Amino acid sequence: MGIFLGGTKWDRKANSLEMRVSEDWTLTVANGDGKRSHYPLWELATSQMCQRLSIPVDYYRRLPGEMKAMVANYDLQRLNGNAYLLRGKGEWIPALLSAEYVPYNNAQIAETVQGLLKEAPVMVKAFVLEETNVFLKIVSEEIVDVDSGLKAGIMIGNSEVGMGSVSVEPFVFRKACTNDLVVTQERIFRHAHIHLTVYELNRRMAEAISNAFEVASSLLDAFLKTREEPVPDPVETIRKLALGRKLSQKFTDEVVSSFQAEPEPNRFGVINAFTSAAQKLAPLQRIEVERFAGSLLEKDCSSFQTSKV
Repeated sequence: MGIFLGGTKWDRKANSLEMRVSEDWTLTVANGDGKRSHYPLWELATSQMCQRLSIPVDYYRRLPGEMKAMVANYDLQRLNGNAYLLRGKGEWIPALLSAEYVPYNNAQIAETVQGLLKEAPVMVKAFVLEETNVFLKIVSEEIVDVDSGLKAGIMIGNSEVGMGSVSVEPFVFRKACTNDLVVTQERIFRHAHIHLTVYELNRRMAEAISNAFEVASSLLDAFLKTREEPVPDPVETIRKLALGRKLSQKFTDEVVSSFQAEPEPNRFGVINAFTSAAQKLAPLQRIEVERFAGSLLEKDCSSFQTSKV
């Protein structure tokens, strides 16, 4: 399945009475001229349709084609004209969203960020493009700690298919092993795809990017200070933290191995072990672990040392 970026993309609003599901999972939509357009659904769009029709997704997928059509069409009629936004790519429908959804496309977000930072001393560290999400990591060349190799950065996120908000998150980049520590807290900017115009979103993002670099700058000092917080049994602490987070045994062993490669018996060493091991994960999984590592930076020392999560 192609990634939802570029190509022939389109948006169309339709109400439930105009929509029908055929036995081959194709969604047909009335055109108003007596004809109907036929669109195959991505797996995500099928799940979103089931959610909006209050049909259990796993149950729906088990049904034969004829019953799928019968169940879906019954509920489309039952909703009596509720409106939806169909996000299309070519002949496919990747997403079926609420009518209130405001499309902020990846290209728009990228152009906004480029315009806001074109004169700034920054570099693009990573560009993560998945079927459902995009993340752009940008590192400052000014907000740095030369001795430790730490730099301040921000991560811009978006989903064109209803799987995430527009977001701006601060992070710390450790040059020595290219680790990222993403910090999630109240000052992070997140905005769902509703209400704001593209112009207003751009204005809000400019403010959010400035604030995120300020937060990331303060994180440099906070992260360095964790070297002053000893952890009596780092390996046991890692295992308890991973268990509380329900991380796999395989990944937990990777974290322990990463710690043993750089064995600092303090909070810094434990956090760094998680971000280092995260580099071996798929992009979206890596970002989730980096966010988890950021939460360890925010915990007070006593709760961290007792390994509570």
